[in-house]
Amino acid sequence: MYGVSYDTPAQLSSFRDEYSVSYDLLSDVDSAVMREFGILNTLIFPDDSEQAAGRSFYGVPFPGVYLTDERGVVTEKFFHRHYATRESAGSIRDSALGEILARHEAPAAELGTDQVQVSAFLSDSSLKFETQSTVYVRFELQAGLHMYGRPLPEGFIASEATIPPTPGLRVGTAYYPPSRPRAFPELGVTLNVYEGVVDVAIPITPNADLLNWTSRNKPEEMDVTISVLFQVCSETICYIPQTETLALTIPIQPLVSRSAPAR
Repeated sequence: MYGVSYDTPAQLSSFRDEYSVSYDLLSDVDSAVMREFGILNTLIFPDDSEQAAGRSFYGVPFPGVYLTDERGVVTEKFFHRHYATRESAGSIRDSALGEILARHEAPAAELGTDQVQVSAFLSDSSLKFETQSTVYVRFELQAGLHMYGRPLPEGFIASEATIPPTPGLRVGTAYYPPSRPRAFPELGVTLNVYEGVVDVAIPITPNADLLNWTSRNKPEEMDVTISVLFQVCSETICYIPQTETLALTIPIQPLVSRSAPAR
């Protein structure tokens, strides 16, 4: 394991000593390796006025993660436009495994009816500043029942999961799993339906509005509200559409900060 950055060897040595970094840090002069990979951040320019510790951000890569198989072949990648944003470990893990793990330590909420159980849970045990986690909304339908997915003709209700605008939280576009077309001869239509277990993924990222830089008291948790809309149907009947709300109280990891010098 090693880290690569455009910092000079002297800067990396100082950083290693200050934070007790135990693995190798490599100096990528003029961001040459980043250019070879094609991930140099092209949204930051050499004359950018934005400064960090007295120097420009120019030369950093787009932040990202490559997933490889056992042969070293890249199978998936996660990249973000903003230099400070990262993908959470939980989101990467679920994608690598090809399944969504509802971990017992992750914040979760649930509700249920006779036809469907609905739960919401976070991909990680907590949120971290500018790290994109995933809220999963899971519908577990009883056998023989279905819900509708988009696109649908007018008059039918598609299943939805949404997070309303939340201060301090950037909410991404919800990802719905593929539905399957199903013919309904009695209605003379073919509709997109979900059956069994249905997972909707909503990316969320805590942003700077959460921190309230003017205050010494940084939040230790935040409340995230999830609204769900669904209508469950059998072969002969459609139950009343329902709109429900689930609430997650999610811990927030503190920012890493420099220790005060010993006196």
